[in-house]
Amino acid sequence: MARFGKNVVWESKWQPDEFAKMQKSMADQYPKVVQDINQLVLEVAQLISDLPADQLLHRGWWEMVGRHVNIKSESDVGEDQIISVRMIDYVQSVIASVEPAPKQRDEVTEQEWKALTGKIKQLFQTINSTYQICLSAKNKVDSPKQNEHFEEFKFKAQLHWCNLRGKRFQVHEPAHLRDMFLTHSEVLNELFGINGEQFIESIIKIGHNLTLGLPRLIEEFHHFNKDVQNALKVKIGDQISLSESELLKLTEELIHEKGWKQRRDEVFDCVSGIGFFDLQKITNLPQKLLDELTWSPGQEKDFFAEGDFRGWPLRIWPVFKRPFILINKRYCCFDVYSLFDNLYRVMQRIILRLKPEYAETWKLKQQEQSEALPLKYLLHVLPEASAWRQVFYPRQAETGKKEWCEADGLLVYDDHLFIIESRGGAFTYTSPANDFQAYVTSLENLVLKPATQGKRFLDYLNSADSVSLFDNHHQKIGELRHNNFRHVTICPVTLDPFTELAAQVQHLRKIGVDVGAHPVWAISLDDLRVYADVFENSLTFLHFVEQRMQAFKSDIIQSEDELDHLGLYLEHNHYSLHAEQLRGTSDARMVFNGYCTEIEKFFSSRSFDPKTPCLLKQKTPSQLLEIIEFLTHTNLSGRSQIASFLLDSSGEWREQLSRTINEELVRQPSTRRPKPMSSHGDVNVTVYCWTPSSLPQDSEMTLNHTQTVLLVNGETERLLLELVYDYTASLRQVYWKWVDKASISAQSMPKLEADAAKLRQQRVAKAKAERRKIGVNERCPCGSGKKYKKCCR
Repeated sequence: MARFGKNVVWESKWQPDEFAKMQKSMADQYPKVVQDINQLVLEVAQLISDLPADQLLHRGWWEMVGRHVNIKSESDVGEDQIISVRMIDYVQSVIASVEPAPKQRDEVTEQEWKALTGKIKQLFQTINSTYQICLSAKNKVDSPKQNEHFEEFKFKAQLHWCNLRGKRFQVHEPAHLRDMFLTHSEVLNELFGINGEQFIESIIKIGHNLTLGLPRLIEEFHHFNKDVQNALKVKIGDQISLSESELLKLTEELIHEKGWKQRRDEVFDCVSGIGFFDLQKITNLPQKLLDELTWSPGQEKDFFAEGDFRGWPLRIWPVFKRPFILINKRYCCFDVYSLFDNLYRVMQRIILRLKPEYAETWKLKQQEQSEALPLKYLLHVLPEASAWRQVFYPRQAETGKKEWCEADGLLVYDDHLFIIESRGGAFTYTSPANDFQAYVTSLENLVLKPATQGKRFLDYLNSADSVSLFDNHHQKIGELRHNNFRHVTICPVTLDPFTELAAQVQHLRKIGVDVGAHPVWAISLDDLRVYADVFENSLTFLHFVEQRMQAFKSDIIQSEDELDHLGLYLEHNHYSLHAEQLRGTSDARMVFNGYCTEIEKFFSSRSFDPKTPCLLKQKTPSQLLEIIEFLTHTNLSGRSQIASFLLDSSGEWREQLSRTINEELVRQPSTRRPKPMSSHGDVNVTVYCWTPSSLPQDSEMTLNHTQTVLLVNGETERLLLELVYDYTASLRQVYWKWVDKASISAQSMPKLEADAAKLRQQRVAKAKAERRKIGVNERCPCGSGKKYKKCCR
């Protein structure tokens, strides 16, 4: 194993037959490992049954908070932080599913807490590592021809199930709740006497209390102590020789005199008791709803029911079904992740159980939201785009008859087309340990089917020069021409987050979920919320989408998180090309993780201060950024292609362009004429700057020069970019033209070729003057791209 900066390289050095021996050994250990896990689970359950639940969860929460101080991204999270979360969600799950002992202990000793923590830590370590290795080895022995990719995805799904929490950034929870629940306000009021906004505000209060409420509690505690101490000083005066018992008695009398008993009790209940977690203190949620969302100790019967994985974290956890726990007749919430991660589906099951006839209405509202919300967030990033919902179009069925098909949404921005296929259905609720096929089926429903539907519309778009769009009454509402689009993105969007699987959708074909060769960008609404906050420039966002789709075509890029793609883009721009260069001729497998660290830090900061500016941008020099910003605020056709052309360039070229423009703007007041800048190789562009000192523009001159450069360099196409600045050196207009060799007339060619020969001689002469000697194997300074010895020597 070796590390090169951020990159860690692993290489297997097994001797012949050694790997097979190891696999056989691990397979043989499987029954013992399962037995050990079962024993651990029983020991954990017994300890939790014997100990007071309020103290277990109170201490678990306070220790978890202490271990997560200054944690702003996943890269900062270590094993201790992970286990501290398990001391809440897994412990609460066991409390909910195991009957408390008839005579529980009065308190949790330090020794008992350490024993419980150690056993839970060992349990998760064993399931995450040893058990998975032994299980894979056993499966391989039992089925030598098993699909190893299928086995790997199953392994990853189990790790995610046991360990990953927090499906969206905290700052996006309010938007998520409003998107999901406002539409169900009427049925919430009917069943629980609370409308959608009241329900949402209550849930937000719970989340705010558990994540940001601790400083307020500490401040209240200090204020109370300070008030008592100040009042005591007035009461006792100079009596400094009082004993501790006398001082305590006086303090108690003082609290009664001041009417501070309730204040004292509430503060101390929150600090040392469970008042801080008491939902009836935090919210106005009706008891009927609290009962539906709350487990009593020992009430849940499935988690420890007889069968495979009894009490294992590979079963459906009780906290996934109900996020609250009833302790000492108080409804409490200790775990913010269990609350927010599962609430929408939890409420769906509750409402449809209480009112089964609402199922069709829920389905219709969910479908409406799933179709409307992707456009809402995409239009936030692309505000000038044209968008259609529920677009119908005809196609020829296999029977030969015309049938009508539907695209959930279309969005057009300049030469980009997004084909949006939404899915409101739930990702599988079952555990991957005992029903991984349900995961595959979910991927087929949430990715493969919408991708296939998107491809169907793309086929329709390409079936003629121009195609018509229709509404649900089959009335024409628009028209599209496929030649107008440089980039088409098929975009399946889901209500439920499945970021860790969507991020590698191009690899799903290995387990039979093949979305085809055309790039597909499978994302969740949570991902779109992130992009809506990060991208403040429409053209930069479109450039990212282009690079994201390039990554789809790469077999190298593999990441466990969709946001790693964003991080890779911000750091490496052409990150799929970066990956290819990094791997070189090796057949090494590469996984790109940890690139979302800065993204996580930004959203962590924004959860404390919503006005935190977004600094998640590529390094872009001011002059280039000004061009991109100018293009963004125009409606000029083709602006996206120009922006992408410029953004495709390397950091070195970006700096060179910006520097050259600055120098030209300084020089022109004295030279009174524009000096063109031409680059070749990866970036074939000729740039002219026009200022009040050099106006008027001479379009014929700029075109002739660009055509000459094109001939010198032996190119088929070159971009002519003209930038117009005012007296303050601020950009006022951008003109461009794609100059191609085929468009040069036969009459113009002789003069241009003569000019090209002259320019070639000038370049070589200048190079000789500056460098004195040109190496025979260097690229010829004339710009042809050939070696000097085979060109102008």
